[in-house]
Amino acid sequence: METTSVRIKTPAAFLSLLLSGCLPTLSQSQPVMTQYERQRPVGQKDPSCKSGFRFSFTTSKLTLFDSREVVYEPAVHAYCGDQVPDPSWGTKWDTQPGNTRKSVFRYTLTVPDFAQLKRFLGRPDVKGIESFLNAGPGVGDFKIIISRTSGPQEIEALSLMPSHIQLIEHPALVHLVCRTKEMARVASHSGEIPDWCKDLKP
Repeated sequence: METTSVRIKTPAAFLSLLLSGCLPTLSQSQPVMTQYERQRPVGQKDPSCKSGFRFSFTTSKLTLFDSREVVYEPAVHAYCGDQVPDPSWGTKWDTQPGNTRKSVFRYTLTVPDFAQLKRFLGRPDVKGIESFLNAGPGVGDFKIIISRTSGPQEIEALSLMPSHIQLIEHPALVHLVCRTKEMARVASHSGEIPDWCKDLKP
């Protein structure tokens, strides 16, 4: 006796509905904090440039997620003295395409280190950090965004000067920047933290 098999096609819409009801929704990691950094252009002689000089500046973005993952994205922007850099220095915080050499480094904080950092971010003096706008020389420009239940806390530090009397008396901003620079150092396996991050007042 010959048997005939019959294939029943499940409507795509019904299958999609069935799967959406059975499979758990995958949660996306959310940023705990993000720090942008930019350094001023530095020039050097370069005969391959029409002007005879080549300039470069660095920018970076470091993001810490609630999954404990750290993503560090440094970039070097280079251009000849007779060219207009793309992007122009000081016009953007985030790294943009153009004449840019960009890298991406990742690592994961340990559970104790993540818990310690969360306690630090929850301190009243850190929650009370205000922007620091300096017209003089400094160690770089920084923009920090910390996720808060009441909304993001945004801090800008232009020409950060760790030796400024304001930051010596209230060092929470410098501590915050240095903690992030330490995460960047570990992620990229590069050098040491700056001297101004050492022996900070508690």
